Amino acid sequence: MHANEFKQKLYTSHGLQLIVAGLARLVESEGYSPQEAFKLVEATKQNTFHSLAEIGREVGWKE
Repeated sequence: MHANEFKQKLYTSHGLQLIVAGLARLVESEGYSPQEAFKLVEATKQNTFHSLAEIGREVGWKE
């Protein structure tokens, strides 16, 4: 995704705004380094993917 595409999605997606704000909070307020924050993102992806896929199927998203 190009920077302009991301910027447009960021302006229109409250969920994406929360992700970015959460990352900023991890670094600014909770003392994580940017590298540690991104490691947490990876762990979050691994630990939530199946639940999110199940939710997606329930709302009609197709894998």
